[in-house]
Amino acid sequence: MDEKIKVSAPKAVYELLKKDCEDFKVLKADGTPNMNAFINLVVANFFEEFAGAEEKLSDELRKAVEVVPERCRESVFLNTLKIFVRRQTEDEGGESRIFSFKPTRVSERAVVYIESTLPADESLSSFYRRLFTAYSRKVRTERERIVFAENFALFLKAIKKGVKVCLSFAGGNTVKGASVYSVSASKDELFNYVLFYNGRQNVTARLATVKTVSLLAEKSDIPQTNAELFKRQEECAPQYPMYSSDREPIRVRLTEKGRELFKKIYLYRPTPIAVEGDIYTFNCSANQLLYYFERFGDSAVILSPKKLGIFMRNYYYFAYKKYKELYGKD
Repeated sequence: MDEKIKVSAPKAVYELLKKDCEDFKVLKADGTPNMNAFINLVVANFFEEFAGAEEKLSDELRKAVEVVPERCRESVFLNTLKIFVRRQTEDEGGESRIFSFKPTRVSERAVVYIESTLPADESLSSFYRRLFTAYSRKVRTERERIVFAENFALFLKAIKKGVKVCLSFAGGNTVKGASVYSVSASKDELFNYVLFYNGRQNVTARLATVKTVSLLAEKSDIPQTNAELFKRQEECAPQYPMYSSDREPIRVRLTEKGRELFKKIYLYRPTPIAVEGDIYTFNCSANQLLYYFERFGDSAVILSPKKLGIFMRNYYYFAYKKYKELYGKD
């Protein structure tokens, strides 16, 4: 498969593919985005789902035209199908971008299947345009699971079978005998996170950073206290690890402005377990709470634990000193 495949896709779809390639860390040896490798992963891991959706649509259309006299039923079906296919392409509208990719061993089976089943009246470029457009309509966490479908499936298998895994990461690190708790999507639908116990402590890793997953015969073993921390982490924000020090509820007093900011700022927002007047109580990790409320200034004050309140005080104090050096008191 030496020939490149040329595709014309909506500009927005092409830009999303480029962004995903970078965000999901599909990189060359020199650390730059490897767009060809990324496109091949999308084709290899998404074509079955896309082809299945196409087949389902075809079956529904065939059923819908059963009321048409048999002599012209096939013609009506084909013309109706053409309209649906055309609409899938036209709905995107706007400017298009032309790019090409060279199939690799990763996508060979998918490319051969696509070329052998392509309708006679549809171009290869048109099919891929619709495939990439369908991919782009999924939320980012779903797209990430498509790109890393093999590793994601192995994680689910390890959890189901209750066995440990051996992991290698893009940075070169390896973890032998990891017990996987879950693969969880962040609530803001940005990325997926693997939560596992390495035999000593809880670890959180981006799905995109995992290079290989190998199932072991040894049974998975996560201590109850660590499993409880994982459970809380999943409920609050998978991307923020929970530590044994995160057992005490966190109380924050919000001003009227603080309450308005809390309603508006969605990203990384912790969910309160209790609200009493202007005091909000949280059961999340300290890191999540500090990262979220550091944007509130004096509109949010941490009441407890005391060490978090002191940390935030120092955070603002040293920032104040820097600004004071630069601009003076006034």
